[in-house]
Amino acid sequence: MTLPAPHGDDDDDRLPTQAELDAEDLAELARTSRDADLAARYPRRPADPGPPPAALVRDAVWAWYLSAVAALVCVIFGFATLGATRARLQARLEPQMEGVKQIDAHAQASSMAHFWPLALLIGWLIAMALSYPLLVNIAKHHSRNLRSIYAALSVVIILFVPLISDLLFKYPEVSPVIRVLAWVSVGALLLSVLMTFRRAAGAWLPSSTRIKPGRVRRG
Repeated sequence: MTLPAPHGDDDDDRLPTQAELDAEDLAELARTSRDADLAARYPRRPADPGPPPAALVRDAVWAWYLSAVAALVCVIFGFATLGATRARLQARLEPQMEGVKQIDAHAQASSMAHFWPLALLIGWLIAMALSYPLLVNIAKHHSRNLRSIYAALSVVIILFVPLISDLLFKYPEVSPVIRVLAWVSVGALLLSVLMTFRRAAGAWLPSSTRIKPGRVRRG
């Protein structure tokens, strides 16, 4: 026979059943698993990642400087000879449009030759100007996302510079040095991007926070 508790409440001294203990253990395991999954998916930024590697703050930046100087020479040359470039481009485009029906080949070629040289030169200059703060802030803010944006913008520049070189500088009247400088700019910018993806830079930057499909399905 069990005597009543001093205050008439048996719940304070009642021993939990094995089923209740198992339920508590399962709940704790589920909570721990969720916390571990969130920690793996969104890792905390380390308090002190240490000094950035030389590949990120020296090699990549100097390669960008070389690319920028070569690009600046090409852009200055393009602006200085803009009138002649437009005339050469119009003469190049007009024969290609004469076979197209329902358009005025002369007017269309003149319009394109007037717009595209200036647009391409300004676009090249702006894109290079935007890429520099992205590059230097990778190390300053310890950001893997900024590295991805810098790489994406650089790829766009690398794809368009050969087109600019062909449309604006590939003429007998233009010194081949300008086309060589355009390709130097492309190569140096590509080298700068590769420097940011070296193993030392990848190890120093925080872990990737992209969501893996398998984890989403399990969630």
